[in-house]
Amino acid sequence: MLGENEIDEANDSKVREETCSHETEDDASDDGDSVSDDGNTFSSNPVTSVNDNEIASDVEKARDALAKLICFEEMPPLATTKFLHELNPKLEVGFHTVEADCLEIYEEEREKIKEVLRDFDGQISLSVEISWYEKRYCVFYDYMCLRAHFIDDSWNLKNWVLNFRHIRHPFEVQGATLESLKGWDVENKISTLTMVNPDDYDETFEVVKDHIQSKKELQLNGQLFCVYCCGDFISLMVQDAFNEIREIIDTVSELYSFGKSLPLWYLTNSRLKDALELESMGEFSSKDVTDHYKVPSADEWNKVRGICKLVDSIYEVANALFETKHITSNVYLHHLQELQAILTQESSNSDSFIRTVVEKMQQKFDKYWKDMFLVLTIATVMDPRYKMKYIEFSSSKFEGSDGNSQVRVLEAIHSLYDDYVTRFSGKGNSTSSTQEEYSPSHIEEGCCNSTVVFSDLQEYQQFIQCTSPPPRSDLDWYLKEPVLPWSQDFNALSWWRAASPKYPILSRMARDFLAIPISLATSFEAFYTQKREADRRIISLKPALMNALMCTRSWYKSTENSNGVWTSFWWSSYIFLDIKLNL
Repeated sequence: MLGENEIDEANDSKVREETCSHETEDDASDDGDSVSDDGNTFSSNPVTSVNDNEIASDVEKARDALAKLICFEEMPPLATTKFLHELNPKLEVGFHTVEADCLEIYEEEREKIKEVLRDFDGQISLSVEISWYEKRYCVFYDYMCLRAHFIDDSWNLKNWVLNFRHIRHPFEVQGATLESLKGWDVENKISTLTMVNPDDYDETFEVVKDHIQSKKELQLNGQLFCVYCCGDFISLMVQDAFNEIREIIDTVSELYSFGKSLPLWYLTNSRLKDALELESMGEFSSKDVTDHYKVPSADEWNKVRGICKLVDSIYEVANALFETKHITSNVYLHHLQELQAILTQESSNSDSFIRTVVEKMQQKFDKYWKDMFLVLTIATVMDPRYKMKYIEFSSSKFEGSDGNSQVRVLEAIHSLYDDYVTRFSGKGNSTSSTQEEYSPSHIEEGCCNSTVVFSDLQEYQQFIQCTSPPPRSDLDWYLKEPVLPWSQDFNALSWWRAASPKYPILSRMARDFLAIPISLATSFEAFYTQKREADRRIISLKPALMNALMCTRSWYKSTENSNGVWTSFWWSSYIFLDIKLNL
């Protein structure tokens, strides 16, 4: 039983609750509820109207997040649109809507990229890469990708796609390249163009080079403009070796199925070595095999063995090069000279067949070396682990002690440096604070009132200027200082970012040369024996959207931004799902 006090407290509590309830209803009525003639209340701001506006706003935000995800990441447009349709079939966000949103983002981002390139005060290297796709049986389509390579002011390497398009025939590459450059306003900043086998695109190089020279003066009168893809060069050299035993390879492939795999030359070599191992075990000498298949002779097996050994040596060098963690233009020279040493050694092989193969390889290597010598050596000098010391070492090792290569490289570097001093003399001093001690001391005016003594001091000052060494440039200081100890994971961009205040002019030159793409592909893609296949998910789209996605995805490579896009994606998915549950 409750006491009287407890009953009174309970009644008071009930009264307070009822009072609060009436006050809440009155507040709600004051906020917009009205009373109709028949006594019923209605809201002047219906809840459904507010929800519709909120839903519309959320859908717009989700569409924007979805379009950014497709533009900046590897999400396929069709599949992603279907995914959101599954979340909410009632919402009209079809593929055409997503396509329009993506194109709008592309145009917005393109203007930002154009502004970045317009304000960039360095050199830009171009590259043109051709890919293919078999749309129907034996009907192949070629696609051209034009990229701009440069190192920004924060010393980040950029590889931006400027245009991706379908071309009907290889001879269209030169026209497509010039057409793709229109609207970007970068012709006055282009320094090099990287492409694959020059025998196929030699005319393209010349046409583009002439066009650029009509806009600006190329460095060293255009000697550095044509850059031939290193990965393609090594691949062609290995393919030439395989072609020497092509009929034997076809015979072996009937005995030992190679299976279907990517067209990578190291995989072909691996299959041949597997076949050699089986041959050494006698797997191909049984009567069942010899009665039904053609089996290579002992001499043919020896040829395969010799080629595999040679290709293995090349693979060791190529793998060390293309798997380098920080692969900029400074890392190529010493790997190529390792390759040169291998060819030199194999040129004295006791097997006449291998000597003949190596001789053809050396001819191809010598041509590549001649065409690429200045680009490779100048980029190497920009590596503080090498500088001119490595050029001196390699020239004495491979050319003797005449020093012609050293002189040629040093003259080219000084000529380039003088151009940079002229261009950037107002933006950075060519001498650092530590170099001022080499400058003649200033003689204060008024230190003596005698005209005779003043004349004597003038003569003394002239004497100092004639006999004292001139102020050293940052190039001179850089070459004079000791090279850095060897480090496998050395990052040239990080080193130059820290050293740029000390070498204000030379660092600009280093930035431009380290950005040159010596190879169009790295990692396993550098071992392809044919043009790489285009992404089916991209080329199945309309040309405008295809180009937009290739461009925006290359422009957006920041991990931090990428995480933000994925966050937006899950947020947009939540919105769509939340809308679906509330409809």
